[in-house]
Amino acid sequence: MIPVFRSDAFKLAVFVAATAVLAALLAPALYALGQWALREGHFDSGPLAGWRESVERAQITRYFNRAVMLSVLALAWPFLKWIGIRSEGGLLLLRKNPRRWAHLAAGFALAAGSLLLLGAFYVKIGWYKPNPDAGSLLSRVGSALGTGLSVGVIEEFLFRGILFGFILRTMRPLGGLVFLSAFFAVAHFLKPPDHLDPPPVTWTTGFWLLGRIFGQFAEADVLLAELSLLFCVGWVLGYARLKTESLWLSIGLHAGWVFGVKLFSAGTRKVAAIAAMLPWAGPNLRVGINSVLIVCGCGVLISLWLRRGHPRSAFAPPDADGGDERVA
Repeated sequence: MIPVFRSDAFKLAVFVAATAVLAALLAPALYALGQWALREGHFDSGPLAGWRESVERAQITRYFNRAVMLSVLALAWPFLKWIGIRSEGGLLLLRKNPRRWAHLAAGFALAAGSLLLLGAFYVKIGWYKPNPDAGSLLSRVGSALGTGLSVGVIEEFLFRGILFGFILRTMRPLGGLVFLSAFFAVAHFLKPPDHLDPPPVTWTTGFWLLGRIFGQFAEADVLLAELSLLFCVGWVLGYARLKTESLWLSIGLHAGWVFGVKLFSAGTRKVAAIAAMLPWAGPNLRVGINSVLIVCGCGVLISLWLRRGHPRSAFAPPDADGGDERVA
């Protein structure tokens, strides 16, 4: 076999392509399932009633985003086996965290607060302005908080929990952190562009979305700006998980960043042209050098904060026998 086909880079490219295709196939099916559940009244009462409004408003693009996460989860085990990562001992290599609530709250406050301060600065200098058509502040906060917490819990358990747990069995922590941060960035770039107007949903709509997603790669400035931010986010979240041997701090940080992005986007409108803001800022708080600096600054503060309470180096080899797979 040609050596390039045995390389981890080739295998990762195959995994990304397979994830994209599976998501394209799943998204219309998930959309049809959601519409069927609405028609049958499954969201009219009971424990699912609180989801009704969200399901009614959800477009195919939102289902595609969820399909990507499901595809990553479904294909993760075959991929990790393919590149030679095997599970031994505890699954997640995590320990009980007696300061879990402090870590969760501190991570959320630091991430959300710093990002919203950056957004307030953008409003002050005239790049964005308040959205007069935005709903009440309470409803916007509630929606952003629900999204932030759900995304933080699900993605941290998947990326920094399951995937990182397997990766750390065959790679040193530093190399594993680089690998996972790059993978996290690429996986998150597989999302439809903002403000996309999709056609009526058919079984081919997922592949139509894929065309729009990969069309973004032609916009080199936006591509590099967003991928660099996603890599830094993945790095800080991975460092927090390594340093605390727990997911609570990374969940708080992740939820806080998502909360900040969602709340700012819901309450403002972009005024300046994207070309005038790049490379410092972009169409949302996920893009731009300023956002990268905010994320890296959070990483520095986290590192300083954890220095005394967690003297063990974040890049020391994990203790496979001492992990507690039941507690994050």
